[in-house]
Amino acid sequence: MANRPTPGVVANSLIRYVLTQAGLAAGGLTPLQWQQTLDFFGNCCAYTGQPLTSAEKEHAVPMNRTQGGLHVYGNVLPATAEANREKGGLRYDVFLRSKGPKFKSLEKLSDAEREKRIKRIEDFIKSARTSDNLLATAHPQLLAFYEQQYKAAKILCANATEQMHALLEQLHVAEVAANEADDASLDLPSDEQFTLEEQDTDTLPEPYAAIQARGSQTGVGAYAQEVFWQLFADGRIAACLPNLLYREDSFVWLKLSFPALATQRTSENIDRYYATPLRHAGTDYYLCNHWYPKNRDYLDAWLTEQIAGR
Repeated sequence: MANRPTPGVVANSLIRYVLTQAGLAAGGLTPLQWQQTLDFFGNCCAYTGQPLTSAEKEHAVPMNRTQGGLHVYGNVLPATAEANREKGGLRYDVFLRSKGPKFKSLEKLSDAEREKRIKRIEDFIKSARTSDNLLATAHPQLLAFYEQQYKAAKILCANATEQMHALLEQLHVAEVAANEADDASLDLPSDEQFTLEEQDTDTLPEPYAAIQARGSQTGVGAYAQEVFWQLFADGRIAACLPNLLYREDSFVWLKLSFPALATQRTSENIDRYYATPLRHAGTDYYLCNHWYPKNRDYLDAWLTEQIAGR
């Protein structure tokens, strides 16, 4: 049985979008600033001190509605995958002072070393704040705004459901009263089916319609290259940045195991990205080359949402 979409899930999606936009408005994080961040921590995990072969971007102040951390220079830290996973929604200082089996990445650190790392992170945050608009922590009014939007989204879901039931009753479509149906026993539409049936609700403009049509007859890698070449050519890629530089967003949108785009092609990722760069706003981007048949439907749906859904 498919997962039930809940008002909470919808509301959290809105908050994630709002926080992303707030981060961009506050200056975001440029490739140069990320390199400066890595240099500051000696290309090591900000929490464990381990040398990094592949750094994950982690937020010192978590990016959620209750803490309001933003994806901006000064709040994005390099971390190992293990430390990133264990930290979760904890502030940097709370995490570094945490002990027990859930925090194995920190078990070898003494109390003195933990406090030293907290101080190092705080020094970095202070050094990165070039203006009051560069927020590594949230203003109380922003936190109140995020909470207000979260509640409003849940209310919107409830109101829409109520209006839907009233309309169904008016049209004599609802066969069973809501309070008589055993919701737990009812089947729900799958996410895959939603994706499939939404694809034809929007019409792609040219040249994207032609690219999508050709894509159904070619390998998914070639299809992806043509899609992204066009997105860069007409500047539409700007609306997808910086999200496509992150593995999490690339997985949610395209089911890729790596970030869809990278700003550098190094010895560590050379096998994951095409050699020909795509250029936008003075920066070179490299497209992930790990496309498989399972990614095709996700690429189709994402393209339709990005182009026709706006």
